[in-house]
Amino acid sequence: MKLLIFAKQYLPEISAQSVRISQMARRLRRKDIDIQVRVVVFDPEGKGLGIDEGSENGIEVRRCHRKLLPPSALKPQSLNPMLLAFWLRIARMEVESFKPDLVLATTPPFAPVTALYLASRMGGHKFHYIVDYRDDLSSVINSMAEEKEFYIKYPLKGANRLMSSLLFRALRGASAVSTVNSALQKELQKINPRVLLVPNGLDLEEMEDVARGFDRAAALKKSGIRDARVMIYLGDLDMPYYAPEAVLEPIKHLRDEGYDLTYVVIGDGKRREVLEKRSMELGIQDQVYLLGRKSHREAMELLMASDLAFHTLKQGDPQARHAIATKVYEYLGCKLPILVLADKESAVAKLVGDNGAGVSITWEKMDDLEQGLKDILDHSDVYKGNLQSAYARLADQFDRNKGIDLLYENLVTFGPKNYKN
Repeated sequence: MKLLIFAKQYLPEISAQSVRISQMARRLRRKDIDIQVRVVVFDPEGKGLGIDEGSENGIEVRRCHRKLLPPSALKPQSLNPMLLAFWLRIARMEVESFKPDLVLATTPPFAPVTALYLASRMGGHKFHYIVDYRDDLSSVINSMAEEKEFYIKYPLKGANRLMSSLLFRALRGASAVSTVNSALQKELQKINPRVLLVPNGLDLEEMEDVARGFDRAAALKKSGIRDARVMIYLGDLDMPYYAPEAVLEPIKHLRDEGYDLTYVVIGDGKRREVLEKRSMELGIQDQVYLLGRKSHREAMELLMASDLAFHTLKQGDPQARHAIATKVYEYLGCKLPILVLADKESAVAKLVGDNGAGVSITWEKMDDLEQGLKDILDHSDVYKGNLQSAYARLADQFDRNKGIDLLYENLVTFGPKNYKN
């Protein structure tokens, strides 16, 4: 079988998407070495990786690059018709050259999936396609539009309605849809009954491999981090629903009380400037390490070298009740107590609370963030004990490979038209 995958990012780029898609590709290859996989990647804001960087045995990576247009001309990536045109050209060329049996495209952004749908309607080589639907970005964009002035609000909502309608047509026409949680699965089944649950979670084999011979001091030294209590944040600094800078003032206050704490941020994007500026204003720039992008293995080493993690999710985020970021599972897998800033009813707050894995603070009580951080630092042995006790259960529950194996059984072994329940 020949499998073609369309994605915005792929390893060595670090994002929830790149980690998820790379593990899918590797796991499917492990299950059946006769599967040929080609991953086609295009991110107009990408950092210019080599055309085949990320390729490995049995997985061919082809990176497309923006040549003339500035990145701003292709923003926002889910609503920009010019980016859709780029992806449509890519989709038609790759389908005709590779002649896949099956194509998988992931969203967000919308463009790879909608381009794939349009390519499937234009004739030429026939193929089945799958949509990997990870976020309800349509709702997120509408929520963002509501906060804008009317002259931005209504054009933004109109563009979202148009592009989302194409996305929903793509979902309806897919041979199957994979998604990350049961809430999204239930909603998607209103559009397409063939929705497989492939949750985000832990790559247990990778974690065990990183843990073998792990040296905390060496991991910190490698990134130039001084040996102190380490709080870590992992994530895309372009995402509007995160606020990694929210913990800077509590760090300042605790430093004044004598706590020796450093804050390590892995990721890149426009919020990096906010972090730099605010840490300078507070005079704690020597405690804040903005490391940019790291390989996934390097990121996991730094998680294992940390003492706790920080996670935020925007107040009123439309996905908060069901969405749990991949990094949260990785925090838990590394047995890190988590300081959460999110709505009380958010899925991540419930996960942390139910497992005694940290402290959750609501946006209405942000003044309690400092006390929450202090509580974890002062009672880290309690939280780590809770995580140790729950680890076997959490590892079994969030083993990402289980969902990928279900995808394999349904879509590879039995063919695109045959599905198990």
